[in-house]
Amino acid sequence: MQRPELRSKVLAKLTNARCEIEDALILLRPVARYDPVVIPEAARDRLSAMIDGLNGVLRQIEGSQ
Repeated sequence: MQRPELRSKVLAKLTNARCEIEDALILLRPVARYDPVVIPEAARDRLSAMIDGLNGVLRQIEGSQ
């Protein structure tokens, strides 16, 4: 596989992973005040940190072209 094609595939996979995590966090938002907590706040914070980390990796890969 050629380098530019590989880079594009990696960017697409990481972007999809970020979008999936973002979608999961949206689903976890309580709609009503008494909705059950699906995962603890600390885990949601870690997922948010993962999104930030993926954004950094994506910027790094895009900048190395």
